[in-house]
Amino acid sequence: MRVAITKLRPTKAPGYDLITGEILKKLPEVGLLAITYIYDSFLRTGYFPGQQKVSQIVTILKPGKPAEDVKSYRPISLLPILTKGFEKLFITRIQPILQSTQIIPEHQFGFRSKHSTIEQVHRITNIIHRAIENKQ
Repeated sequence: MRVAITKLRPTKAPGYDLITGEILKKLPEVGLLAITYIYDSFLRTGYFPGQQKVSQIVTILKPGKPAEDVKSYRPISLLPILTKGFEKLFITRIQPILQSTQIIPEHQFGFRSKHSTIEQVHRITNIIHRAIENKQ
């Protein structure tokens, strides 16, 4: 748990609960143990509380855009830091399972490391190129 917390960036904006990465880093071991029990209960029961899914939406003005135009703002969703921590722990647990069982097909690029959008564009371009060469 301590390792996952050290990976959280303390400069990230907190969610609606105002808990920051810095606060979590200063927790004593008993506090970390309590959070671990909570996370384990999420996994054990298969239930993720709705309150942990609530995010705070903040709008940020795009550089060089007029402040009076609604389209000049970019929305950002701020999740609670405890939710982000759980996501990090969950992905480290499930990633080896997904890779070993190959549940996610090779053409699925979302939410996978080393599978960026540009790689997907290259894949589709190659498929089109081969189809043209084969007169399909």
